Amino acid sequence: FLDYVRGGCEINLITAIDFTASNGNPMYPNSLHYTGATNAYAKAILAVGNVLTPYDADQNFPVFGFGAKVPPSGRVSHCFALNGSEENPEVK
Repeated sequence: FLDYVRGGCEINLITAIDFTASNGNPMYPNSLHYTGATNAYAKAILAVGNVLTPYDADQNFPVFGFGAKVPPSGRVSHCFALNGSEENPEVK
């Protein structure tokens, strides 16, 4: 990994979050979508992000979601920017 970075290759971290209903109700701790402190997705994003973010030069990270009903249409989207800006889906 370090040889890759030292060789001049740039790392760009992009994150996608699953909003599908297949992993259970987010109100229950046994769901992968649980909104409490034990959320498996949040733990995975933090673990990977903490390793890779120092190597991303601009510190701007595109974050997408999939499998949610997105306003204003309310139709299920298979790819949407979490910040609502398809033209610039990056967050700090």
